[in-house]
Amino acid sequence: MRSSGSLGLVLLAACVGEAPPPSSEPDGGGNAPAAQSQRVSGKALDYFVANTPLQGAMMITDGIDPPLMTTSASDGRFAFETVPVGSQVFFSLSRTLYRPTRNLVTVEDAAVVQDLYLMSTTDTNRQYTTAVGRAPTPGRAFVIAELQRTNGTPLTGVPLTDIKLLDAAGAPAAGVLGPYVIGNGGDIILTPTQTETHDGKARIALLDVPAGSFSLKITLLDGQGVPQTLATPVSTAADGATLVRAGGKGGTGGGGGNPQNPRFATDIFPRLQTAANGGRGCANCHTVGGFGAVAVFTALPTDVLAALKAKPGLIDLAAPASSLFLTKPLYEPPPTPQNHQNATFVDATDADYKLILLWIQQGAL
Repeated sequence: MRSSGSLGLVLLAACVGEAPPPSSEPDGGGNAPAAQSQRVSGKALDYFVANTPLQGAMMITDGIDPPLMTTSASDGRFAFETVPVGSQVFFSLSRTLYRPTRNLVTVEDAAVVQDLYLMSTTDTNRQYTTAVGRAPTPGRAFVIAELQRTNGTPLTGVPLTDIKLLDAAGAPAAGVLGPYVIGNGGDIILTPTQTETHDGKARIALLDVPAGSFSLKITLLDGQGVPQTLATPVSTAADGATLVRAGGKGGTGGGGGNPQNPRFATDIFPRLQTAANGGRGCANCHTVGGFGAVAVFTALPTDVLAALKAKPGLIDLAAPASSLFLTKPLYEPPPTPQNHQNATFVDATDADYKLILLWIQQGAL
């Protein structure tokens, strides 16, 4: 499930007992093996100055074991050739006169082309001057979140009072300023009381965010007027900047879409399959002959479940949240090393994480 750096069920690379023989695979083992890694490429760009590539940006992954590193070329281009499939990967960019900036990339069953951004110290400081008339607090981070509907359009009309940054205990993060609406050109504007579209995006800024892991909680009404909640993980570093997307395709959170009484064969097993088959990409590696062959997820559901239960600690009915089936693919914030090849779950707000936790709490049936 989790491969060191991306969250997900690819996490079991070091988990369970003996792999079932190839003959136990539903497809008989005759299909071509799924890709275990993909290429991630794009340009390093200035966030506040449109179409400005940045040469010499140092780039390192967080959520993959071992980390990958590169430096952007003269035209800003970069490429990472072997990023594990099924990963949620933070790319941290650094450069002189810029804040270290975290970007999140999801890697599925196809090459990813995605530009990554850096926020200059000067432009970031200007946001503080605009919003609160003072300099940033040392050791605190600056966060910008782009809000999208599931169809990718801007999520507008959400009262700013319904957007909160919560800590691990579910309490508002201490000392945070905002949210504020981001206007044209990327600068904060103070007059709006709800999210708006500017430069084709609905964005909000949070200032003076402590270093750590948080959840951006957005409460809104769906098309039928039913309250929904989006919960998006936010990971920050001291004196850094973080860019996140809340909602959109694959967004986590609210709606109650998970079954109330999940079963392995119908609800959990499908999430362990390849990304191309609608899973989290676990079976890209957890297959006979793959990196995660110690725990094969391409066998029959009954065989996979039996193997999971046979390994002590993998499924812990007494302490479900301590189950290796959950903790292995879960992102490990630095300086804690990743205990899996990649991270599949950014944090415990991930919908599939919550589904698996509920399944174990109800007896792992």
